[in-house]
Amino acid sequence: MSENDDSQAGDPAGDGHVHTETGRATTRIAGGAPSRAQRGGRTPAVLGVAALVAGSAWLLWWLFGKFFSVTLFAGALSSVGMMWYTYMRRRSPADGIIFYSHNQILYYWPIWLGSFVMSDLTGLFGQEGRVRIGAGEEVPTMLSTPGMGLFFLVVIALVIFFTSVNIRGVWAVVLAVSVVAAGLLLSVFDWWGHVMAYLGGLTLYVNRDFYSAMGTVLFVPWFLVVFLFDMRRYFHFMPAQIKMVNEIGEGEKSFDSMGVVMEKQRDNFVQHMALGFGSGDLVITTSGGQRDIITFPNVLRIDRVLDEIQAIRERRGRDLI
Repeated sequence: MSENDDSQAGDPAGDGHVHTETGRATTRIAGGAPSRAQRGGRTPAVLGVAALVAGSAWLLWWLFGKFFSVTLFAGALSSVGMMWYTYMRRRSPADGIIFYSHNQILYYWPIWLGSFVMSDLTGLFGQEGRVRIGAGEEVPTMLSTPGMGLFFLVVIALVIFFTSVNIRGVWAVVLAVSVVAAGLLLSVFDWWGHVMAYLGGLTLYVNRDFYSAMGTVLFVPWFLVVFLFDMRRYFHFMPAQIKMVNEIGEGEKSFDSMGVVMEKQRDNFVQHMALGFGSGDLVITTSGGQRDIITFPNVLRIDRVLDEIQAIRERRGRDLI
């Protein structure tokens, strides 16, 4: 392939922009504008400060307030995990960029976060109660209000629904807003009690220990999968070639980076934008006699990944000149 062919691979329209097809939409990235890769050098420092603040707040609260805030502790651990993630994928333009494909559990963070928040709120503002276990003595416990338990169940239902059903574009926003509006309407007119009565007279009293246990059961696998197991399968995009590693120690594939087409796909707006903070699926089509189409699902900050890839291609074009 000639230099002109390589230029057309990064600039198919010949107008000085990179075109990344996303369904019917086309995203243009100006060649001379500063990329997100160049603006993202502060990310590790910001995450480090967040981890330090969250950890210090939890420690002071626990030492002087005699209260263990699982929300702050989980937030501090998540910030440390993001620091590790950023460190592992960070490369210079000469070394290329590494990006990872994540499991679907990536989008389940609202469930464990909601569990920990409910646990802390129950410990601070819950109702004192006593529970009799069998014929034994009553055990004191802290119970959340029925509204808190119901809200937590709604969060679980929404996360499972939007991560299982692909609702595209404006319809996803309309559905999410409608669900929230319906919930607020029932709360304003105090109709939740009537709804529970129609469902069998349900009254939900959940103690703090249940919220803490459920959050821990979800947080531990989420943390291990996102920041450990998912990072064993990655793409390494370099100026001259692309290396794909399925599992560390199980071999790898290398492709010529010239003529490679990368397509960003977002077929679930709520999952990718609201729950994934700008994630998306990356479809890679290699060049050559035997073309491979490789789908890399759930790539975090996919727009930034494409910006960094464009910076690498521009650097390669300058080197060829």
